Amino acid sequence: MISVVCPFFNEEAILEASVRQMAQNLATLPDEWELIVVNDGSLDGSLAIAQRLEREIPQLRAIGYAVNRGRGYAIRTGVNHARGDIVVTTEIDSSWGDDVVHRIVAEFQRRPDADMIIASPHLPGGGYKNVPWSRVWLSTLGNYIIRAGMTNTITMNTGMTRGYRREKFLALPLDEEGKELHLEIVNKALTFNYRIYEIPTVLEWKDSKFIKDPRKKRKSSSKINKLVVTHLSFSILAAPFRYIYTISTLLFLVALLFFGMAVYNLFTPGTSIFYVLTSFFLILFGLLFFGIGVLAHQGLSLQRELWRLRADARPPPPGPQESNNGHSRSTG
Repeated sequence: MISVVCPFFNEEAILEASVRQMAQNLATLPDEWELIVVNDGSLDGSLAIAQRLEREIPQLRAIGYAVNRGRGYAIRTGVNHARGDIVVTTEIDSSWGDDVVHRIVAEFQRRPDADMIIASPHLPGGGYKNVPWSRVWLSTLGNYIIRAGMTNTITMNTGMTRGYRREKFLALPLDEEGKELHLEIVNKALTFNYRIYEIPTVLEWKDSKFIKDPRKKRKSSSKINKLVVTHLSFSILAAPFRYIYTISTLLFLVALLFFGMAVYNLFTPGTSIFYVLTSFFLILFGLLFFGIGVLAHQGLSLQRELWRLRADARPPPPGPQESNNGHSRSTG
C-alpha cells in the first residue's frame, strides 16, 4: 500500500478542491493507496471540511489535534498512522505535480535499495512555475548554503515532497516539530547511511485553481524571516567544523602571504617586523580555529553515537494503526 501524508493548517479556502484533486490523482495508482490529511490545529473550518470529505472518500483519513504544533509534528503524526510500506509526504494542493506520487513510487520500484526519494526543483528538468522570484531565490540560495553545511549530494534539503520506506522513517530519532524537520531527516538519514535519491520536479503554486470564492484568500503559514534564520542555524550547527576549518585555512593562507612579504623585505630596504608579527598572530588564530574545529568534529561524532543509541533503544516500528471502522484519530 502507498500512504500519502498531507499536513494542513487553516486551509479552508482550498482544502476541499485540493483533497478531491489529490484523490483523483491517486486513483490512477496501480497500487492500493490511502490519503492521510493531518489537521495541525487549524483555527478555521478546515477540520470540518476534512471530516465531511472523509465520510465521502473511502481512502481518505482525517486525523489531527487541537493545538498547532508545526509541520514537523504533523508529518510525524501522519507517518505514525500510515499503513503503507511506502509513505509520501507532500503539500495538499498538488503543487509538486499531479503525478509526483506516481513518479516517487516508480523511483522506489526502479531503485529497490532506496530508503528515501526527494523531489527537487534544482535538478535538470525541474524548476519553479508561478512562484514569486523572491521565494525561488531564497530557496535556491538557501539550499546552496545548506549543502555547504550538511552535504553536497542533495540539492533540495528543505522541501516536504519526499517518499520514505515507512520503517526507515520511523527508525530515525526525530525531534523537530517545525519545518526544520526536513533538514533533520536528511542529516540523520545520512548518519545512518540511508540511500537517498532525487527526482526532478516542477514546483507550481496553484492557489487560483483551488480558491473558488474570491472573497477568501489563502495565507501562507510560513514566516519567511524566521524560517531563513532557523534553517541556516540548523545547517551551520549540523556540521560547524566545516566552516571553522575553512576559516582556519584562510587564516593560514593569509599568514603565509604576510610571511612571504616579510622574507621579501629582508632583501629590500623595506621593514619586515610588521609582516612577521602579523603572520605570527594569524598563525595563532588559525591554530585556535583549527582546535575549535577538531572539538566540533569530535562533538558531532559523539552526537551521532547518541543518535544511534537512541535508535537502538527504541522498540520496533509499530504496525499500521487501524480502528474498527478503518479510520484513525489523533488527539495530540
